[in-house]
Amino acid sequence: MADQGNTTEPILYCYKLDSISSGGVWNEKPLHTFAIPVLLWQMVLAVIVSRGLAFLLKPLRQPRVVAEILTGIVLGPSVLGKIVIHEAGIPVSLGEVVYPAASHRLLETMGLIGLLYYLFMVGMEFDLRIFESWREKVIAIAAANMALPFIVTLLAANLMHLQPPGHVNYLRQVVFIGSATTVTSFTVLVRVLSELKILNSELGQLVMPSAILSDLMAWVLLAATIVLPGSAGSNRDIAPTKFAFLWISVSGIAFTAACWLVIRPTMCWILRRTPEGEPVDDVYISVIATGVLAVGIITDMIGFHAVYGAFVYGLVVPRGPLTIGLRNRLEEFVIGLLMPIFLATCGFKADLSLLKTEDEKGAAVISTLSLIIVLSFVVKLGSSMAIAQYNSMTAPESLSLGLLMNTKGPIDMIILNIGKHKQIFDVRTYTVLILGSIFTMAAVTPSVAILNKTSRIRVAHKRRNLQRCRPDMELRMVACVYNARNVPSVISLLQMSNPTKRSPIFVYALHLLEPTGRASAMLIVHEIGKSQGQRQVVSNPSGGAMQSEQIIATFESYEQHAGGVSVQPVTAISPYSTMHEDIFNIAEERHSTLIILPFHKQLSVAGDFEDINPSIRNVNRSVLANAPCSVGILVDRGLSGGGRFSVSQFVEHHVAILFFGGPDDREALAYSWRMAEHPSVNLTVVRFLPGEEAPVPPSPVLSCASGEHAAMTVVEDDSMQRQLDDECVNEFRLRYVSDESVMYTEKVVNNASEAVAAIRAMNSIHSMYVVGRGQGRESSPLLAGLTEWSEYPELGAIGDMLVSADFGAQVSVLVIQQHLGDDVGGIMEVMAASESPKLQVPRYFDNVNHRSRPGGFSDGWSAI
Repeated sequence: MADQGNTTEPILYCYKLDSISSGGVWNEKPLHTFAIPVLLWQMVLAVIVSRGLAFLLKPLRQPRVVAEILTGIVLGPSVLGKIVIHEAGIPVSLGEVVYPAASHRLLETMGLIGLLYYLFMVGMEFDLRIFESWREKVIAIAAANMALPFIVTLLAANLMHLQPPGHVNYLRQVVFIGSATTVTSFTVLVRVLSELKILNSELGQLVMPSAILSDLMAWVLLAATIVLPGSAGSNRDIAPTKFAFLWISVSGIAFTAACWLVIRPTMCWILRRTPEGEPVDDVYISVIATGVLAVGIITDMIGFHAVYGAFVYGLVVPRGPLTIGLRNRLEEFVIGLLMPIFLATCGFKADLSLLKTEDEKGAAVISTLSLIIVLSFVVKLGSSMAIAQYNSMTAPESLSLGLLMNTKGPIDMIILNIGKHKQIFDVRTYTVLILGSIFTMAAVTPSVAILNKTSRIRVAHKRRNLQRCRPDMELRMVACVYNARNVPSVISLLQMSNPTKRSPIFVYALHLLEPTGRASAMLIVHEIGKSQGQRQVVSNPSGGAMQSEQIIATFESYEQHAGGVSVQPVTAISPYSTMHEDIFNIAEERHSTLIILPFHKQLSVAGDFEDINPSIRNVNRSVLANAPCSVGILVDRGLSGGGRFSVSQFVEHHVAILFFGGPDDREALAYSWRMAEHPSVNLTVVRFLPGEEAPVPPSPVLSCASGEHAAMTVVEDDSMQRQLDDECVNEFRLRYVSDESVMYTEKVVNNASEAVAAIRAMNSIHSMYVVGRGQGRESSPLLAGLTEWSEYPELGAIGDMLVSADFGAQVSVLVIQQHLGDDVGGIMEVMAASESPKLQVPRYFDNVNHRSRPGGFSDGWSAI
């Protein structure tokens, strides 16, 4: 059945059995007269064109759904249908050859099957536990984004005298238009937030539940609208009797109850029969997947659209191994092949030529619908911004919230497709609404990306380092792990850092995973204290879910037995090329002071270094280059005692701080202050000073006046750095002068060879060295020549030497790089240099210890 122009008269096409499969190219009849070849090349062409358009639109930050809808428009009557070719001397539209009218029904059927499984997967991913964390402003945003645009749609349709087709109920059409223009496609929203790395930000946590609640409201209203009786003139209407509305409603309630009371307990029984850690049996997976088609048949028979049954069926699937197994088997085929076909058929039904009309009535319809689309966008934007401003959100965040609530995608395409299928929309109305969704989708993502980038630049001054934190203040730390072997060393480092109620440590344990298959980038925040079945699981078939559970359980056990430590496990799934952005976002959003990264190599059973993954090294380099706070790279060489840890039986550690001077070494010394407070940590600070025979760094030779001024500035900066080093060391010595577990010694050396020899001669009882990476001391005569032979430049000259095979000792190393903010590196150091010697040390430490606490920040992370 096909629609031409505005007519709704059905066109019937007949099929012959011998017209299904061709006899090959050697047959006298052309291939495009057979159903199977036509269907296959239509599917292939739709996927190829959609992938090509997605590639072209990717630099513009357009979601793939835009490309897939545009594919249908390109291949439909709007573009391909306008190209005329000659077949046997007869002019024929190319669209009729590639997409003959007789094939439309079969292609739409394939798209509908994909739609059923897509809605099933959406329901499966829909976490009903999000209802527990909804706040008043979430409900207010969702309600305002549904109610106000609906009111505007009703008023605009009434004032502009919008007239539906003669056989369509006026209220039904207006509700369908309102649902399509007000709904927020949360499936596309998730990908947009993930791509922008703000899914787990405060903005992401607010917009996601708001969008989900808004969608639920739209679906409930749409379900009620579908079963409303229409006019008697419609032979496609689903309400043949005056009691049909009642029977359809009762049947829908009974179907929903059966899913929750019968199907869900059955699925839970399947999970109980599955051994822990094992995948669900393929037989069960096949039966449940086939059930999608069965519930589609049932809901279609009782009067609802088939997609309603698939969505409810997905909702009742218990989260865990069952959802992982179903997703791994369905996702690639459904999202990669069938959904592009469905979205292409949505675009295929539009006809841009109908927008050019001299008909006064048609022009009025177009202008009315355009006005409704614009007003709905503005009202959703304004209402979201008003509520956000009322809740003290910044202007960029408020604007981003309003734009994100206008995200469109498959959900509104489904609504429009249902309306078109039930002949509630004619082709012209459908085309205008499709274009409205495309334009809205095209505007949202780039706009939010620009706002997000601007907002990040504006908050750059909040970046911090350890020197700005007093030892008795809370330390916020992002501890990154790639696998379970990284966890014991991180926990050992936390224990050595002496967390107490007086100086607590809040750790964001970030498990970094590379996505597999079609898994999208995302952040999952896990809740400590919940059982495995209650937590949000990681969709990663390569052991990712099991590793995450093991890592969460280990940190949970540590938090329960240790005092002064709070742990928030987070799983980040993203490609290695953008993994550093997830680390930055967590550190920035949670105002962290230190990021701990595992070294890209770890000890093998034989005691040698082996690569975990070469890509991890690139991640570490990216973090060091652009980190929003201080960074530490932990090289584990048995720090945890063979992968075991015990809070009650903490092993005594001997830690050595190698201080050559510079901001990174001062940061390393600041971190050691916490270690010095631990009763089972013996700390040795070794300061290396240049001797009388140490070469003086050559001064830059510059001829111009400005160059001479620059040379004087370099000399003054070196002098200031030495002065700050003296102040930092003197303050440390003064603090721990009477502590027998803390030793301070100075080594006078003249060159790098003597410095290396002095380090080699140190006592072998040390279990860990803490060193600075060496920013700002590249010209130091004590390190001259070491950087030329560095195998691991990211560790700095001293760190590289300590982990090299030539050093000999198997000692763990913590390399720290200080974040140099303008407030620390400039103003405070100038103040310290300009004051009298008696006031320099107290004033410097008063300034670097000052930290403004973020206002209105909440540590409660809700799993999405």
